[in-house]
Amino acid sequence: MNNQDLLKVLLLEDEGVQRAGIRALIQMAAPRAQIHEASSYESAISAIQNVSFDIAFLDYDLRGAANGLDVLRKMRELDIDTRAIMLSSYRDRELVLACIDAGAAGYITKEMDATNLFERALETVFMGGVFLPASALGKGGHSPASNVNVQGGDVDSLGIRGRRLEVLYYLCQGLPNKTIARRMGVSEETIRKDYNPALFRVFGVARRTELILEVSRRNIVVPAPRAPDGPQAEH
Repeated sequence: MNNQDLLKVLLLEDEGVQRAGIRALIQMAAPRAQIHEASSYESAISAIQNVSFDIAFLDYDLRGAANGLDVLRKMRELDIDTRAIMLSSYRDRELVLACIDAGAAGYITKEMDATNLFERALETVFMGGVFLPASALGKGGHSPASNVNVQGGDVDSLGIRGRRLEVLYYLCQGLPNKTIARRMGVSEETIRKDYNPALFRVFGVARRTELILEVSRRNIVVPAPRAPDGPQAEH
């Protein structure tokens, strides 16, 4: 996103003191951001239906029957393409993966200590990167047996260009196939059967959650698509 743009940010956190602290950190990381606060599932859903947010920071733990993951799922159900970053005190790997699978573009644990982890996570998010906790990035059944050695941020060396690079960007934003297809003016089947498998092969993974983990693990920042000035090649 252009640095000159005013970011519209939704912050969902039901604890007032913690919400104020997180808001201050977001404002430090993005001084020009317009921050809208929500304290419940209902207020968050109302906000996203009335305002077009660029980023939503969603606290997983909410008082009541619904949680932040429910907000995320409702966002995707409503085809709202706001980039969603989960906030939580939990580092459980299965929870992180569930959030990514539901359409989150990052997961930040609420650690405001001397390591400045939270601030560094926000910096990654506002640069367009995918921040995930170390608990999700450790070796496991999802880890690919890839021979590709990519330095941080070096997406060009992967040979991903054109429309495939555009799809990779949208996948890293947590957008579902139907939303990506609508943005690109192609069929959902084209995204699902052509572009996604091609990207999975490049990263040596089998599904989109694993792809996002790899992007985060390799510290790759995928550039936002530029407005087309002419016909685009398919690949």
